Amino acid sequence: MKVVIEKLPDIRVAAVREIGPYTISAPQAWNQLSLWIAKNNMLSQHSIFLGLRHDSSIVPKDQRRYDATVSVPEDCIISGIAEERYVSGGEFAMYTHQGKFDTLEEAWSKLYWEWLPSSGRVPADKPDIEIYLSDTTFSADKEILTRLLLPLQPI
Repeated sequence: MKVVIEKLPDIRVAAVREIGPYTISAPQAWNQLSLWIAKNNMLSQHSIFLGLRHDSSIVPKDQRRYDATVSVPEDCIISGIAEERYVSGGEFAMYTHQGKFDTLEEAWSKLYWEWLPSSGRVPADKPDIEIYLSDTTFSADKEILTRLLLPLQPI
């Protein structure tokens, strides 16, 4: 598992939240946000698509919070089903996962239970972030790239 430590800035986003198991809440949130993006003509070559996983495995699956988000410029007015949020920057352990979305849980487990204990680092109390790098319309499942960002406390 190749993990890199990166420092990232705060990012202003439009967000839609769903609650429930991530395998269900994530697609629901993305369906709603995709409609909002299309209706408000928010897609640009600079758009970054981020998924925020707020809760760890100790939270019951039916209570887990997931935000589907898209980066937006500071002058963008966010209304309707989307809410304005800021994704907090800082230091992150970054791992790029290649494969189906349904294999992300396994990748997160490896990051937390294999890489983290041997890294000497401590996770920060912030949501885990997934940055979706592939256009799934044109990518085979095995080629989908997702960047996993585990927030870290400063050293």
